[in-house]
Amino acid sequence: MKKLIPIFLVLSVFTGCGFTNSDKPLSVAGDKALDQKFYDQALQSNDLSLCNQILDKTIKDECTLIATAGKLTAEAVAKADVTLCKKIELERFRTACETQVKPLVEAKQADAERLKIEQQAIDQQDAKLCDQIKIEGQRTSCKYNILANQAIQKKDPSLCNAIGEKTGIERCKQNIQ
Repeated sequence: MKKLIPIFLVLSVFTGCGFTNSDKPLSVAGDKALDQKFYDQALQSNDLSLCNQILDKTIKDECTLIATAGKLTAEAVAKADVTLCKKIELERFRTACETQVKPLVEAKQADAERLKIEQQAIDQQDAKLCDQIKIEGQRTSCKYNILANQAIQKKDPSLCNAIGEKTGIERCKQNIQ
């Protein structure tokens, strides 16, 4: 019996220190750490497959919503399509998406409007239509294309003067010579 006492002492020390049930606390801590790693990586890359690796339902759901929002925002920006932002469930992320995309949509619309005006000016051979273009450099380019073409066709350098911009006038006259 005296030989068993030291063994019981050793077992009670190890049991009291948590050595016998150490798997469960370490597993939970490990799962949380791994969930956090998947969460961080998923949000960085907008990769929903990483969200699916998360065990904790609350974190998994949040990850899915945010990664989806990031993915939709990237697509909306690439396509300049604000309707994609409307698919985002989280209001804050939807608003951020719209804030990024709206200027792109406006620029796209302005460019389409400019191209339409330019095409009308070319079709009608009327440089005055170019005055409707809002951006000065694009307006000057439109006028140059029409007036320089007319001057070259008629071999009349005086038509270049209507371009109104010194460098454009000189370039136009050089093209006639």
